[in-house]
Amino acid sequence: MSSILLLGESILKKMIGLVSTLILARVLLPEDFGIVAIAILIIGLIEILSNTGSLQYLLRVDEIDEEKVNTAFTIDVIFKGSIATLIAALSFLIADYYDDPRLINVILSLTCVFMLSGLRNPGEVFLRREQNYTKLIKISLVAKVISVIVAIFSALTLQNYWALIFGQATNAVLMLVGSYFVHPHRPKLTLKNAREQWQFSSWIIPQSIFGYIRTQLDTFIVSSTFGKAELGSYHTMKYIAFMPSSHIVLPIIQPFLVELRKTMHNPNEFAKQFNTSFIITMLIALPITCTMYFHHEIVTLVLLGKNWLEYSVLLGTFSLLVPAFVMLNQCLRVLIVYGKTKHIFMYECVAFVILYSSLFAVGIEDLLLFTSVRVGIENIMCFVFLILITVKYTSIKNTLSLLASIIPFLLGAVLAAISSSYFVTLTNYSFLKLLIATMFTFLTFYGTVFVFHLIFRHRFQEWKYLETLLLRTIEPIKKRLQR
Repeated sequence: MSSILLLGESILKKMIGLVSTLILARVLLPEDFGIVAIAILIIGLIEILSNTGSLQYLLRVDEIDEEKVNTAFTIDVIFKGSIATLIAALSFLIADYYDDPRLINVILSLTCVFMLSGLRNPGEVFLRREQNYTKLIKISLVAKVISVIVAIFSALTLQNYWALIFGQATNAVLMLVGSYFVHPHRPKLTLKNAREQWQFSSWIIPQSIFGYIRTQLDTFIVSSTFGKAELGSYHTMKYIAFMPSSHIVLPIIQPFLVELRKTMHNPNEFAKQFNTSFIITMLIALPITCTMYFHHEIVTLVLLGKNWLEYSVLLGTFSLLVPAFVMLNQCLRVLIVYGKTKHIFMYECVAFVILYSSLFAVGIEDLLLFTSVRVGIENIMCFVFLILITVKYTSIKNTLSLLASIIPFLLGAVLAAISSSYFVTLTNYSFLKLLIATMFTFLTFYGTVFVFHLIFRHRFQEWKYLETLLLRTIEPIKKRLQR
């Protein structure tokens, strides 16, 4: 039920975000998105450098109290404040590197926005552990709606990149204020539990740094090699392609961390929970990827307009990162549950070396080739990582069972691509094309999976368990409708 609530929230936020993108992309130029992309790249680095893994720590420990929560809050404030101050001081050098003085005020503004987000009420973690997401979802949706309205109004009025910054600032302020309404906890500065938390965080911080550099260094390379229009397009296509991961898949994943922790001492239950969580997320990820990959021109035309069409193939290529995201996060959840944060860091180091040595070997003169190699290597590494983690923490037999159970998904994806490509030719209107493509992709994909489920339901315990979960979820909805 928690996953459904979070998924519903994310879908609504995504719809709101898409409306915002539709308007902003037609008012602003790719160059405007390029300027903000550089600043967001820097602010993202601040966020990662100061990521102490406090939320993961508080979700995985058996019990928490106000002392542990306040210690996590204090550690976050210290790290975020120190690093944000350093980046703000370096804003002049960053602007000089890109030869664009406008970046100074943009970076300083986004640094302040980042600091606001770091002061949110840590008491939210009590609600997350109880899987009580209703209040969090309400405040998040309100903040999203208002921030989008502010961004659109600013874009129509100013017609420059400040509209995007004002939208982010509004969201940060509303989330900060709202966090103190959703839970009565009031944070205090303390470091009483710092030693225990640092043992967990000492590997999370370098892992986060390497992870961020691995996922964002390509954007930095593009920003240093190509113009702001190419950078803006690259960043925007990457962002849109990643929206399903951040707005749909990630919310579904969050409750599974708690569920995996509950079964970690029962190998059979852990394997079943591991497989089921992976299958659920892939059921969501694959049809979305199919729609964006095979119909990237239609998606780009509807969302961003004609000015972005020449870069639509980047959207299709980046959409292949959605399955990679699912595989990687499945592995990370397991390692966090078992407290193996050192292994996460080791993976990030190895992945970084493999990815960027390959990219530099290929060269960066061709933006599409650069993107294709980057996405392809990412998928290969995540797949290998998934196999290793599944074998180590479950069994070889379970690994084979998991791989066999997702074969229908791959077949469904192929059939979905064929059917949607045929029916999309029935109209010349872009919006209707996208609607038809999406509808037939999902119908064909889930129809194929359902047929395989009926045939092989008794051979795969994960599918039987999924059926039980679905019936259990539908039951309270039916009772409410009957009332």
